[in-house]
Amino acid sequence: FVSAEVQANDTSGKGCEDDIPFAFDITGPGTLSPSSEPSRTPSREPSSEPSSNPSRNPSREPSEKPSLEPSSKPSREPSSEPSSKPSLNPSSKPSREPSRTPSKEPSLEPSEKPSRTPSLEPSGKPSLKPSREPSGEPSRTPSGEPSLKPSSKPSREPSKQPSLQPTSEPSRSPSFQPSAEPSNLQCAIDVELNCVTNFGQVSNCSDIRPPTTPRCSLNNETMEAVSFSYQSDCSCNQSKNQQGNESECVDILPLVDSPVNIQCSDLLGNLLMVQPETVAPDGVFSVTNNGTPLPPKLNCSIISGGNVLQWNLVDVSGTVELDLKEKYGALQLEACDDLICEYEMTFTSDFINVGTDIMNITLASRELDGQLESFLEFLNRTNTLPEYQIQVDEKAFYIEGGIRFDACERSTLSYGIFGEGNPPDGGGCEDEENFTISALPQCAITTELDCTSLESGIPCDDILAPELYECDCVVPNNQQASFPTMLQFGYKPRPCPDTGDQTSVTGCTESVADLPPTASVRASLGGFVYFEGIVGPDDIILLVPPVGTPITVVFDSITFTISDVTTNALLQSFGLRTGCSSNLAESIVLKAAYGSLDFFGFQCQTGDPNFCYTEIEFVQAAINDGFTNLTIDEFSLTFNGITTDFINGTNIPLSSGESVIKQVVRPLYLCEQATYTAQGIVGANDTSELGCEDAKNLTFRIPDRPSTMPSQEPSTQPSSAPTEDCTIDINLECQGCDINSTDLPDCTGRPTMFGMLFRGGNCSENNFTQPIDRVTCTDFPLNGDVPKLGSNGTSYIVAIPGQGRWDVGEDTLFQGYVREGSVYFMYDGGNNLPADTRLMIFEPPPPPGPPPGEVPPDNTKLQSVDFHASCSQPFVLKNVFGASQLVQFQNTKQGNVSCFAATELDYNISIPISLPSGEDTIRIEFAQLITNYTNPRNIVLPIEGTLLCSESAAADADNPCNTTEIAINFEVFLNLAIPQGYSTTLFVAARTLNSNQSCLGLGTDEFFAPLNEDTTARRIRAN
Repeated sequence: FVSAEVQANDTSGKGCEDDIPFAFDITGPGTLSPSSEPSRTPSREPSSEPSSNPSRNPSREPSEKPSLEPSSKPSREPSSEPSSKPSLNPSSKPSREPSRTPSKEPSLEPSEKPSRTPSLEPSGKPSLKPSREPSGEPSRTPSGEPSLKPSSKPSREPSKQPSLQPTSEPSRSPSFQPSAEPSNLQCAIDVELNCVTNFGQVSNCSDIRPPTTPRCSLNNETMEAVSFSYQSDCSCNQSKNQQGNESECVDILPLVDSPVNIQCSDLLGNLLMVQPETVAPDGVFSVTNNGTPLPPKLNCSIISGGNVLQWNLVDVSGTVELDLKEKYGALQLEACDDLICEYEMTFTSDFINVGTDIMNITLASRELDGQLESFLEFLNRTNTLPEYQIQVDEKAFYIEGGIRFDACERSTLSYGIFGEGNPPDGGGCEDEENFTISALPQCAITTELDCTSLESGIPCDDILAPELYECDCVVPNNQQASFPTMLQFGYKPRPCPDTGDQTSVTGCTESVADLPPTASVRASLGGFVYFEGIVGPDDIILLVPPVGTPITVVFDSITFTISDVTTNALLQSFGLRTGCSSNLAESIVLKAAYGSLDFFGFQCQTGDPNFCYTEIEFVQAAINDGFTNLTIDEFSLTFNGITTDFINGTNIPLSSGESVIKQVVRPLYLCEQATYTAQGIVGANDTSELGCEDAKNLTFRIPDRPSTMPSQEPSTQPSSAPTEDCTIDINLECQGCDINSTDLPDCTGRPTMFGMLFRGGNCSENNFTQPIDRVTCTDFPLNGDVPKLGSNGTSYIVAIPGQGRWDVGEDTLFQGYVREGSVYFMYDGGNNLPADTRLMIFEPPPPPGPPPGEVPPDNTKLQSVDFHASCSQPFVLKNVFGASQLVQFQNTKQGNVSCFAATELDYNISIPISLPSGEDTIRIEFAQLITNYTNPRNIVLPIEGTLLCSESAAADADNPCNTTEIAINFEVFLNLAIPQGYSTTLFVAARTLNSNQSCLGLGTDEFFAPLNEDTTARRIRAN
């Protein structure tokens, strides 16, 4: 038996094969015993003993096991197990039932009719004609080639994969379900973005980081490369660096705002490598020495049109301080070796066709920091197709360079690309990619702010108002008396109350009509002293049990004495019955006035404290979260209009990652609903002068404390009809307010006194008539700024003789604290003042300030002004010398000459236009004048108890009132040096005489002074 096989392949990859067997017999005498192997083809009927030669045709019934090789013709019925290989030719008719297990390989040619159940794998070629009825289930894998004609009926379920080529004719009916994927060509675009930089050791833009330090000279090592940017607007006097005399800059010609040539050499004239040699404004160039260390000093010239505009000498030896971002004339240091600020980046945008057919690119654009631009027409392609078309797996690309990024400044750069395309026969596709890089600046600082109660430690947000407003320490159902352990008062100068107005105040006497703003206050019971000290209007008086005595409470009877601070003369004294421990007496009430004291709170032996004032603590932190050391030059907290300067003229160095914490304690008023805001500010700088700052606001609210008891039961009867309004008509027609400026005379004799208005501002405010060479004004901004006009800030001012005619320890012409808007006076005991005067303004030192004849430290000096004051040179009122303005002088020849005008203001209070029914008279209970030009600004008018009535009531002889209006007048001094507006508000509270109904009145008035020829009076009147 001989078998021949042949196999082949072609470009389709499907392959083909054929084989043919050949058998022949050698006739012999027959076997005497069974052969060791069975015949290849079984006999028709199996013999009891195998024949010596097998039969030529197979038996009708197959043997139990198949032969190793298939017979030339198939058996009528299939064997239970398939043969290892299919027969060479298929049977003419399919078997009724398929074999249980399909053959490993399908027959080479399909059977004429399909089997009732499809085979698991399709035949290599489809049948010539499709079956009339489709099989119940499709084959798992479709045939390699479709049938020539479609089946009469579609299959119940579509095949999982479409055929490689469509049939020549469509099916008569569509499939029940569409195919999983469309048969048309697919569009797919892949957009890729790549960014590189050619500066230093960084090649990938994602690896750009801020320098770890700005100091190039940190290791005292010679540098091999430095880079500068050309700053076309910086002359030599704008240099900012730490090299002092080790660097030099010379301006020769004006700089140009256009490209320039850069040439650098050593001190012997040997040229160094500059790349690029030509730079535009803000452009960057590097200086190297052919791979060897740079010389100790660089001599760089800026050249335009063959002319040197500026040359610079910079020390790069590493032994002299050299910092990034320092300026050497028009050259700003951007990099040194591997410390790099300025990077130049190049972006490559790839548009790749990852679809199945040629793609038309319809959109190619990029967005750089929000600016969108198209570069479709600039795309580069790697094929020869028509414009904007690319083959499958090929790409188009776009390269954009010269994009700069400064890693030493707080900045973010974003670059995005967008691409769209479509194939010739299908829908479009799109893709995008984005790149973002951020950097912190050299100097980065943050501040944090916290606020807590100093007493309890709770956050300021949780502080509540007092629970009780009447001093009541009585414990219900307790037989033992309870007393306060602490009482809180505030000093407010005022006359004794009228007898009978306050039953709590007894025996009030006074020796002066007007008490001073600062006085000595003593509170005692016999020889036991609860408080003794000097207080001002904003100070708290805290009464506590005397130390070193068995007394542990504050008893209800207290004696107050108020004395002069200097002479110790008694100004006012009175007794106070507090009623805090008894239900029988009237108790004192929070916020009420008792003599020259206001009651602000109490603490009983049991229960919570009830104070209008408490102390809170602010904690403010400044954190250096940058990568370099810095110096804090501003560190302050502002609360309730008062600013605490934590710097106080002394800058604070702060290393990277470190923090500094400051605390301040402030009073907080709790007896009214209010919202408070505190602001913490911190500012810092480093040698680059980039600067950084941060601010934090903290807001909290003091609400009313909720009631601890429910409200009473509702009334059973409705209330009576509402009362009629009672409004007091206040006529604020000011008499004497139309003040015209007059010609202010020049000083003609040496002054014995002159007054300066501290108006604030720096030397740019100068406005004087003296020759320019006789006045010198210098600001010291590194130490701080003089308060500005209208800031209400305070400085410490010292006035001394000029021209070096004063030594420390000698008498000054003036020294002390001065608030902006106040006047201070130069005086020498009535003697003529020196011909030359020097004014020095300092940050306010802690009270009480330096001793007479001494000045604060120089590093707190804000301004120094020298001017001539003998009147031999023009010395004219309203002249401005820095932060001070001449507003008054006095000499023996002219007397007292002033910018201040004394004027008398008149206001009227009249009876209401319409009183409630049955009323014709009111009693004034309270009247207060509020202005922006008097001292003090709030004036309580002494007209309590005054009766006002209608004209008809005044004419009635039996009516106790005969007054229909009250005129108020007072004298004030107005500053005519500065044209400004003046406002007056008058508030009056009263009650009707019969029904005790409340009446209120409010009037306002404004006027402008002085009035010049081109200025008219402006007046507003409101009730």
